[in-house]
Amino acid sequence: MKNRLAIYLAMLMMTFFVTSCFDKGEDATLSPYAMLSSFSINKIESEYPDFTSAGVDTFVVKTLQGSLYPFSINQATCEVYNQDSLPFATKVDKVVINMQLTGYATLYVDSLGIFEGFYSTDSLDFSYPRKFRITSTDGTYYRDYTVSVNVHQVNPDLMVWNSYASLDSVKPLRVLEYNGAICLFGEKDGKPLLATTPLQGAVTWQQDTIVGLPTTVNLATVQVFGGALHVVAGDGIYTSTNGTDWSLSYSGNGLLAIIGASDVDGKMWVASDSELLFTADGSNFESAGALPAGFPVHGVSIVSYEMNHNKSIVRYMLVGYETEAMDGDAVVWSKLSTETTWVKYDNADNPFPCPALKGLTVVRYDGNLYAFGGAGTVEGAPVDAFSSFYISKDNGITWKVPEDFYQRMPGALLGCDVPFVATVDSNNVMWMVCAGDKPAIWKGIVNRLGFKK
Repeated sequence: MKNRLAIYLAMLMMTFFVTSCFDKGEDATLSPYAMLSSFSINKIESEYPDFTSAGVDTFVVKTLQGSLYPFSINQATCEVYNQDSLPFATKVDKVVINMQLTGYATLYVDSLGIFEGFYSTDSLDFSYPRKFRITSTDGTYYRDYTVSVNVHQVNPDLMVWNSYASLDSVKPLRVLEYNGAICLFGEKDGKPLLATTPLQGAVTWQQDTIVGLPTTVNLATVQVFGGALHVVAGDGIYTSTNGTDWSLSYSGNGLLAIIGASDVDGKMWVASDSELLFTADGSNFESAGALPAGFPVHGVSIVSYEMNHNKSIVRYMLVGYETEAMDGDAVVWSKLSTETTWVKYDNADNPFPCPALKGLTVVRYDGNLYAFGGAGTVEGAPVDAFSSFYISKDNGITWKVPEDFYQRMPGALLGCDVPFVATVDSNNVMWMVCAGDKPAIWKGIVNRLGFKK
């Protein structure tokens, strides 16, 4: 009896929706067709996790414009979904929807086991997939559509770190991606060492002995260019295609460091004690003029990248120190591939200069420049080791701590005085290889950079 009553009420409600689909005075022509042709959601007010200016967890109420997240309808499978997920922590338990359809719609109610009518102004719970039945106006045909309102399940802007055991008794000097692997150049028992590990998955190092390099090699200057590895060693530049076997490719006087390399621009830059040199093939060098006064060749971080407005133009960034002791302020020099001279950034009136940190390292990540390192000074004030990233969004002019507190250094490294090297691989993963008192490998990624497209 109860089932019959429920069916009767459902049919009565359907009848109401059939008649309500037509304006007054319009002929209610019955149709055998049923289809959902459009689906969207209205704006949503929801609480989102945030931080106060002091970095304390809090929540803020924001309004989400549903029109920014279009829905797709797969008519073959009758599935409806938004390909771009709504922001992390969006509450979708009270959502007002808009539909365009042929026929009339009812909503399946799990607790009742039946389809019921609803008003267009009703707020519906989409914290789980909901089923809609579109029935032809003559009642002879229907189609059931499953609607999913997708929400990111992790904070897309949060940087997540994982740690792995490091190599014992290895002093890291340079880490980079080469030939589909992460290559770590370092020293062990006073001898040069190469260790490699796959880009993805657990970190499992394979160690190899390096041959063909003089004892004066500066492994911290290893760079990738033209499909090979290059490094300054004594009065020469040595080249390798596997990282273990090296041979002399150029002899010169007073060579100090490789200061830039870009396959897009087709040039590698080297500084000597008197001039700047460049090469297009790694072995034949030309002079680009005298070494500018104050040019940084110590503790250097090299970054080169294509400009957003013109991919054929490359910006070379050089961040380091003018003195071998690597004391005083860090300096930033830059050059475009269309320019002939390097330019030093003037920090005289800069309120946010590049931080002066022990082991200062700069990488390009998420479209910006990230600086970090050991203990040092920022704007004249002392800071602890690995206390924060300092991010430049204007090509190295100003450097600021991220305000949203989402992109943080590994907490276990705070205050640790350890040698380290870092790089960013082609999968948007930042690698930090540390030694000393806390040997560990850290792999970090901003969640959204790892989302599948």
